[in-house]
Amino acid sequence: MIYFLRHGETDYNRHSLWMGRLDQPLNAAGVAQAQQTAERLAQMSLGQIITSPLSRAQDTATIIANRHPDNPPVKVADWLIERDYGRFEGLKKTPANRAAIENDLTTETMAELFTRLAPIRHIDETKSDTLIISHSGIYRCLVSSYGYTPDPDKSTLSNAEFVTITPPQLTQNQQNH
Repeated sequence: MIYFLRHGETDYNRHSLWMGRLDQPLNAAGVAQAQQTAERLAQMSLGQIITSPLSRAQDTATIIANRHPDNPPVKVADWLIERDYGRFEGLKKTPANRAAIENDLTTETMAELFTRLAPIRHIDETKSDTLIISHSGIYRCLVSSYGYTPDPDKSTLSNAEFVTITPPQLTQNQQNH
């Protein structure tokens, strides 16, 4: 199985600001969220955790790994870093900014993000259960562009929320045949 978890809350999340690659730490609510999620994940098998290099994701990963009975290794993967939102990082998420961001030359394009996420194809879920801890932009790309199927079916994740993601070659329909 492959699980995807969005990192715990930061102050930027709380105030609806784009973070992108700005390295914002978890706030107190984010630490509590990670601890609560760790309790739920402790009931599941985990062979490894792969995390974004940003501290909000790494700290979430550390909290989970330290509370998990399997003590899974945490591996940092640079390709899981959040999408680069260029000049929009630190700005409020408004309808006008959302419309402008996709055509801004300082923002990482979805095509660039898709290319950067190619290493996801090398995660072998048959060897061990893997938890990926990353960001909402990465999750949306995996679901919308790569064709991963989330269970439950969600287009976006709240902070410290996790889902199972099935690679496109192993969709539920294919698993049942």
